[in-house]
Amino acid sequence: MKNVRSGTLKKYLNNANFKLSDDDRQFLADLAKVRIIDEKDASKHHYADRKTPASKRLDRLADIGLLETHTIVQPGRGKFKAYHFKTERLAALFGGKVPVIGRKRNALHEVITSRLYFAEGRPDSFALESDFTPKQKELFKVIGGTTKGRDSCIPDALFIRDNQIVVVEADSGQYNKAQIRNKQIAWKGFKQVWGQPAKASARVDNAMVHTFA
Repeated sequence: MKNVRSGTLKKYLNNANFKLSDDDRQFLADLAKVRIIDEKDASKHHYADRKTPASKRLDRLADIGLLETHTIVQPGRGKFKAYHFKTERLAALFGGKVPVIGRKRNALHEVITSRLYFAEGRPDSFALESDFTPKQKELFKVIGGTTKGRDSCIPDALFIRDNQIVVVEADSGQYNKAQIRNKQIAWKGFKQVWGQPAKASARVDNAMVHTFA
């Protein structure tokens, strides 16, 4: 992670009377890698030693203008908070970006991708699709095309483990069995890690699956 000095950071924020803790800096290092973090993962991996909930500290960082709070709805879980950098400029200071959330990429999908990073032990080599190199994208060219006629099928993220590429795919609960099967076939030569909410339209078989309640 880029070691951003407090003096530099204060130029961009609402309140000069603050100091980032070591916990904060660890959180921000992971945030730069995955773009958005569920309050559950922040509580477990960054602020576990605090007596107060992680959301209290993260809401404070949102109050001073460093973070943006996102309320997400997950069937079966209800509403919960997730956090990302407030602006692209602030994200860039830490070597990250603001997540792209919209019609094609819903917030729950982005959070599940992030949760897979933590579930797999926070691998150093973890990279989101938007950070893939041209060579990495080339790995996912599909000979003959997919059933939808596309010539590539790019996963949401990847990382390296035991000198092997592991593809990472998040399903926010909307994929049907055929969509899951087509993706699995396209990535047949790679190890696969999938993430799904506890309530999903179809289940992933024959792969490592993390289910998030």
